[in-house]
Amino acid sequence: MKIGTNVSSLTQQTISPAKEKQTSSVNTKSELSDKQAGMLADVYHSNSAKELPSTYERPASITSNAEAVTKTVDEALDDIALATVHLYTPSGDLSQSVERMTKQYEEIMSELNEQQPQLAKKDWGISITESGELQVTGSLTEDERKLVEQTLNSNDEFVAAANDFKASYLKNVEMEVRGWAKYNVTEENFSQVFDIKNMLDSSKADSEFKSAWGYDSNWMKLNDNISAQLSSKASKY
Repeated sequence: MKIGTNVSSLTQQTISPAKEKQTSSVNTKSELSDKQAGMLADVYHSNSAKELPSTYERPASITSNAEAVTKTVDEALDDIALATVHLYTPSGDLSQSVERMTKQYEEIMSELNEQQPQLAKKDWGISITESGELQVTGSLTEDERKLVEQTLNSNDEFVAAANDFKASYLKNVEMEVRGWAKYNVTEENFSQVFDIKNMLDSSKADSEFKSAWGYDSNWMKLNDNISAQLSSKASKY
């Protein structure tokens, strides 16, 4: 099953009407845009109602920004389609950043367990601060916390991937209108919502998944974990 290809095809279908000459009436274009919105909602939110709600999941804001004022319905639909790809699919920026973290995570944990075997039995997590550093949460001693944070932050690839995850989520959820967009997650409270360690532990791919998809992380379990963390720790709009 090639989800990336299907999403690409859907995105092309969504974008193509915007490139055609606007020869139809205003009413016809409005009807077409409504059908496009319904199609996106059906494909990416199959468990939701088949029709878009009369209002978005979160309040909209109107500014005098020229770009925001002149943005067409077709452009808005293109943004939603692109954000959906990056947030929810294995080829999207979010899943790819977690894949990069996963490749480094096993090495990091192996190094930590060699130095402090008791860490495997303790309840702790990893958060991303506003400055981009990785911070340890949970019930560790001060010495254990310093060791773990030093080990994490010395792995440049892991730190970069973690910050790409954060940046991708915050950027794309702003363009999305359903799903994760109903939760109030910002730069300021991101570290309080997402536990990176919990996410990586929960989304690790087994041998069967690796063979089928070629990924070290299971993007379906990843989506489930993100949804669970949002539901339990983030407030709704």
